[in-house]
Amino acid sequence: MDLWYTRNESQDTKWSVRVTRPLFSIEGKSGRVEVLETEDFGRILSVGGCLAITEGEGFTQREMLVHVPLNAHPGIRAVLVVGGRDLGTVLELLRYSQVERIVLVENDQILLDAQRKFFPNLAEALTDPRVRVADEDPEDFARESKDRFDLAIVQSGSGGEGALGQSFYCDCFRLLSGDGILVAPAGSAYYSTQRRELVSQVGKLKRLFPLYRLYHIDSPAIEGGSRLIGFASKKYDPVKDYDSSRWVKHELSSHYYNAEVHKAAFALPPYIAEALEDC
Repeated sequence: MDLWYTRNESQDTKWSVRVTRPLFSIEGKSGRVEVLETEDFGRILSVGGCLAITEGEGFTQREMLVHVPLNAHPGIRAVLVVGGRDLGTVLELLRYSQVERIVLVENDQILLDAQRKFFPNLAEALTDPRVRVADEDPEDFARESKDRFDLAIVQSGSGGEGALGQSFYCDCFRLLSGDGILVAPAGSAYYSTQRRELVSQVGKLKRLFPLYRLYHIDSPAIEGGSRLIGFASKKYDPVKDYDSSRWVKHELSSHYYNAEVHKAAFALPPYIAEALEDC
C-alpha cells in the first residue's frame, strides 16, 4: 500500500506527494513534526500538517525571504527570524558578510533537533557565532525584548490557527529600526479560505507600516503552486529603491533569485488586487 503526504488546499482540493519512506514523527510544541522521504522532493519536513522544508525546491521561499529585503535595504546588520521551521533561511542570511547579528526565536526544540538530524546542512546555521537562539514564545519575545533589528523575517504563524496577532506585529514594529523592514508569508488569493487568511494578514501589516507591498514566489509544493509574501517597510520601497548593482557586488550564487526576478515578483495579476480591495 502506498503512503501519501496530503495537504488540503480547500474542502474540495488536495495536494499529495507519495512517501517512499517515513523517517521521523513526534508531537512537538508546534504540532506533529514529521520528516518524510519522497521521490520528487527529496526529504520533506512537515510541521502541524504544513510543509516547512522540501529538499527539492525549498530554496525558493528562503531565497525570496532573504534576498529581496537585503537588496532593497543597503544597511541591514541585525536580523530577527521568528520561527525555526526552515533553518535554511538563517543559513541564507549568513551568506551576507554585512549581517552581524541574527536572533532566531523558536521554542520547539523537537523541531530544531529534527533538522539537526535529518537536514544537517541547514542546521549548520546554528553553529555560527552570529546566531543566537531564543527559546521563547514569539509573542512573549516581541513584547519583552529591548533589542533593535533592521529586518524581521516571520516564518511561522502567518495564517490559520497559528496566526500571530496584531499585538505581535505592533511589537515587531517597535523592535525595528527607523528604516526597518518586515517580511512574512501572506498566503494565497486563489482558494476562499486562503483568501480570508491573506486579507487578515495584509490588514495587520498595512495598518502599521507606511509602505506595504506583496510579491509572489512560484513553487510546486506550496499553496496552489504560488505564494504571496508581504514586504512591510518603514522607509525603503522594494522596487523604487532597488539597485541591482548591489546584488551583483555580493557575488552570491542562487537557484531562484536574481535582479530580474526581484522586480518581476512585485508585478501581480488583477485578481489579487480584487481580493484585497477592502484592505
